Amino acid sequence: MKKTLIILGIIVGVIALAVGIYYLNDYLNQPTEQEMAEAREQIEKGFQTPEKDMPEEHQLDLIEYFPNEMLEFQLQDIIHAMSHQKVKADKKWGVYMITKERIERLLEVAEMNEYKYEWGPIYVDILSRWIEGDFSKAVEDHNAIWELQDGNVGIAYGLLNPVEEKAYLDYYFNNIEDNQE
Repeated sequence: MKKTLIILGIIVGVIALAVGIYYLNDYLNQPTEQEMAEAREQIEKGFQTPEKDMPEEHQLDLIEYFPNEMLEFQLQDIIHAMSHQKVKADKKWGVYMITKERIERLLEVAEMNEYKYEWGPIYVDILSRWIEGDFSKAVEDHNAIWELQDGNVGIAYGLLNPVEEKAYLDYYFNNIEDNQE
């Protein structure tokens, strides 16, 4: 009996130590307020950058890429891909950088086709918030589009913090904010 209690005590101790190390590691890896502020500033700068001022390899002809007669599934794909910049998900397919100018163009297309598209009001609602820089519902936005596309892998479960979002942008767009002056 004594031996069993000692073994049980050791097991509980090891589990408690492992849990403690996990939470301590998580706590120590949190970005500082300064890192968060710097990342927010760079994200905002990228959001406000006009298409013509983007590095050439990232510029889009917005009329060509987002035509007036864009098909509904194409608009869904772009909104979905843009939302990946803001959300945590285990799997992400598609990447489009979010800029104010791109959202303005997409909103124009969505409003023009709102009653032609089966889910037009959803796109207008999402893009109307995004144009104001409000991404607080990006998880819900991502998952709404994901469900319309019959998604089965890659549901969003949280918002990226600014440092994580900046890392995402750096990974996919090669420090794009640093290339603009």
